[in-house]
Amino acid sequence: MIVTDPVVAAMPAFAAIADSLRAHALPFVLYTECDVNPTDVQIDRGRDVYARERCDAIVGVGGGSNLDSAKSIGVVARNPGSIRDYFVPSYVTDPYGIKNALRIPPTIVLPTTAGTGSEVCGWTVVTHTGEHYKGFCGGWTAIPDVALLDPDLTVCMPPALTASTGFDALMHAIEAYYHRYAMAQTDMFALSAMGRIVRHLPRAVADGRDMEARGEMLLAAMEAGLAMNTGCALVHAMGLPLTVEYGLAHGETLAVMAGPVFRHNAQAVPARMGAIARALGAADHSGRGAADAIQAFARGLGLPTALDPKRHDPARIPAMAKQALANDNTRGNPVIPDLPGFEALYREAYAGRL
Repeated sequence: MIVTDPVVAAMPAFAAIADSLRAHALPFVLYTECDVNPTDVQIDRGRDVYARERCDAIVGVGGGSNLDSAKSIGVVARNPGSIRDYFVPSYVTDPYGIKNALRIPPTIVLPTTAGTGSEVCGWTVVTHTGEHYKGFCGGWTAIPDVALLDPDLTVCMPPALTASTGFDALMHAIEAYYHRYAMAQTDMFALSAMGRIVRHLPRAVADGRDMEARGEMLLAAMEAGLAMNTGCALVHAMGLPLTVEYGLAHGETLAVMAGPVFRHNAQAVPARMGAIARALGAADHSGRGAADAIQAFARGLGLPTALDPKRHDPARIPAMAKQALANDNTRGNPVIPDLPGFEALYREAYAGRL
């Protein structure tokens, strides 16, 4: 079964994938009910198609949401019940506490964006429509068997999407590097990914047909995804409520929160923040230098680095702070603020406009 969405299925590059399967006499069914925010209903429906058509493998094509859909369908293709039965409360602090003990079917994924790292990560993000929240599913039994990185699949990304997804990859690498559970192998991938992204993301944004930059960004996103198997941290935890409350794209939320969180982390892990500053090309090798550099890098890509009180109601700060405090990504941050601390970081994101 090929899992994708209608837009990707209409791409010329996708036709080459389907033609290749036909040329090798490999019958397939196409499932295109994928959303930018995959839902439990779509996942369970995909599982039903997989079973009815007697499929024996999954090919996921698209951005992170499509790849998450492919992996999630695999979870319930092999394990009984609904995907709702496999949400985990603590993917950072208890990554092995999963109920889906059976591995997903043979799965090949082809990313069409360079950002999420879903192609090498076990976790998926799914919307629970019954309780109205986005949660994590998957785990080590949901890591794809093969990831095929083809820059031709990414050239159709417009500059804004290239910037947003590429910045997401950068934050995966950075948060994995200062993560509470960082280790030698994740450090290796994280530092390599940072360097690749700083060198090549501006080029990919400026010229979408710069194939060297596109290829390097795919490698960087994969490296960042491997590093991110530690989990994410406070920038992601605080960014998610900005999408829920204000409708900001994921990469935009990370660009907004990176500066305040970097300054918050500056004293807790000075050596690591210094290494991040150097990777970003900052002259000031400190946490504050890293914060200034990440904001300058984001602005150079056309991403916002501050909230606007006219468009982003500050009255939502207390509710967002509670959501961020409860988010398991917070547990991976080197220093965890209390509830007033979360509110202060959100206020700082308005850059003095309150």
